[in-house]
Amino acid sequence: MAQKSYIFTRDYKSPMVVATGLAHNPQAIKFKKFQKGEIVRGELKHANNKPAFLLVNGVCVVPLDIVKELVTKEVVSNATGGTSEPKVKKVKVPTNPKVRYGDAMILGAIVGFVGVYIAEKQGWITEPDNKYKLYGALAGAALAAYVVYRTNNGKPKVQIIRNSDEE
Repeated sequence: MAQKSYIFTRDYKSPMVVATGLAHNPQAIKFKKFQKGEIVRGELKHANNKPAFLLVNGVCVVPLDIVKELVTKEVVSNATGGTSEPKVKKVKVPTNPKVRYGDAMILGAIVGFVGVYIAEKQGWITEPDNKYKLYGALAGAALAAYVVYRTNNGKPKVQIIRNSDEE
């Protein structure tokens, strides 16, 4: 039989039997809690040619007085309207330069540190020392901050919003 959608009209706890995996007590009774307004898919079961109960997920038995069947209708619109030009609105997007500088400095420090580490492993630096890694990280951070400074043109960024109702 086909499953249909139902909505709960009040809270309900449905008992169900689950396997525990224990040899001395193989089954346990647990409760599945349904909240008012919750939508479930279930199968309507009959007894003596009359609807008797709803079977949800194949294990939860729900009485019919707690649920209502959801009936959906297709929305049909025959409204016609003229075409209108989409409205374009330019909005200044705020940018935080401190965040850009901070991110660039962190990324530059990581790149500088890894660069010195690779140089030590390749043998380009004869005596491995932690101060070289620190110098590499500082140089990478300074270079990244300089690159952000040079690429930041100081103009506010503009974002174009289409189909805006407000002006």
